[in-house]
Amino acid sequence: MLQSKMKKPFIIGLVLLMSTISHLSGQSFWFGPKIGAGLNFQRWNDFSPNPLLQPSYDFFLESYAEESSSSLFMNVGYHVRGSGIRAFTFQGDFFGNQGFKFKNAVLEVGGKRFVTQDKKINPFYMIGLRAEYNLGTNLQDYERFLNPFYPHNDFVRKLVYGASIGGGFEYNISEFYRGFIEISLAPDFANQYFQPPINNIIDPYTGQKISLQERQIKNTSLEIRAGFKFLRKVIYE
Repeated sequence: MLQSKMKKPFIIGLVLLMSTISHLSGQSFWFGPKIGAGLNFQRWNDFSPNPLLQPSYDFFLESYAEESSSSLFMNVGYHVRGSGIRAFTFQGDFFGNQGFKFKNAVLEVGGKRFVTQDKKINPFYMIGLRAEYNLGTNLQDYERFLNPFYPHNDFVRKLVYGASIGGGFEYNISEFYRGFIEISLAPDFANQYFQPPINNIIDPYTGQKISLQERQIKNTSLEIRAGFKFLRKVIYE
């Protein structure tokens, strides 16, 4: 029931933002896909585990104004946040990097400003705000270890929010097609995970009862993405 209530405003907000960007752009706008990867970091109270490298996928809308160097944008995507456990293994991913993964749907809105617009390659910078909804994790894969120090799905926060700031370069292919590459830093303002203190837990290594302190986990990601943008241009006669 709680998840259903949280999904409804997320979907409603998505529809409203698409309508707003379409209105601001006068029916003409850029759109396209982005694909990339994020180097994900987490802060566990005063401890920082290893980073975790994961792919990201986005679809975006961007306002179009022929005489302006600024634009508004909206991204809708799928990003995996988390942190890694470095271990020597003959199985798993290429880097032998096992980790705790938080699979999030991402809604981001913001502004972009171009330094130049009349060259073949034009630099830009951008800033945005994000809202993320957690679709699932891989924390259940670690339950078989019976390790109380590992995070548990019961304490995952479904809704988090944060900011992003970055820049990149756009390659002018034609009037209607462009390619680009961008890099951004995306820190969260809200915890992805919050676990209150828990008493009388059995330590699997010693068999003794222990108490777990409060645990807060917050995400930060360094992301690089490439994509293409296509212009939907309406000409009034």
